[in-house]
Amino acid sequence: MVERKIIDLRELKYPKFLSLISFSVRNSPTEVEALIKPSQLGTIVKWASESGNRILEKREDKVVLKRGKGFHGVCLNEKISFYLTGIKLHTKEFFLKLLNKHPVFFINFVSIAEGLKGIDNARRLGFKFEVLPSPKEVEKYCGFALGFMGLEEAEKCFYALLDNKIGVETIFKRNGKGYTFIKKAWEV
Repeated sequence: MVERKIIDLRELKYPKFLSLISFSVRNSPTEVEALIKPSQLGTIVKWASESGNRILEKREDKVVLKRGKGFHGVCLNEKISFYLTGIKLHTKEFFLKLLNKHPVFFINFVSIAEGLKGIDNARRLGFKFEVLPSPKEVEKYCGFALGFMGLEEAEKCFYALLDNKIGVETIFKRNGKGYTFIKKAWEV
């Protein structure tokens, strides 16, 4: 029998339950069993499809997931766009590091789709940030992150996106060659 990490999402509202399941699936070496309300099932199935994670079992009261390979596009146009965007963002990141202007604080998202909505919303709300690839040490595969020089601006944006029902996951800080989690959406 395969060992499972069990999490309870029943008391969390959208998008906080997606944040916890996303973080858990990505950081668990085994399967994740999520106890859910029936109303959460459709959203979790959609998220799994968008994020490239696998659903092993689904019922009205629980879903069992395993980390997949991540989202890389469905059709050829999406795949090309995904990889070209990645090249652009990694190049931008290289130059920001070279110029010593690389952000220190980051917000990541539960999926590429939520990241794109987050970017649009953060711009509309007037936040100043850099769009960068989410670090592999945090994301485990490719994704978007919003980069900020200051924690206060990162926190304001994080809460504003959460209030607007955007699937933010965490705020984390770059320190040396590693990262430290500062806030997790399901804990606030």
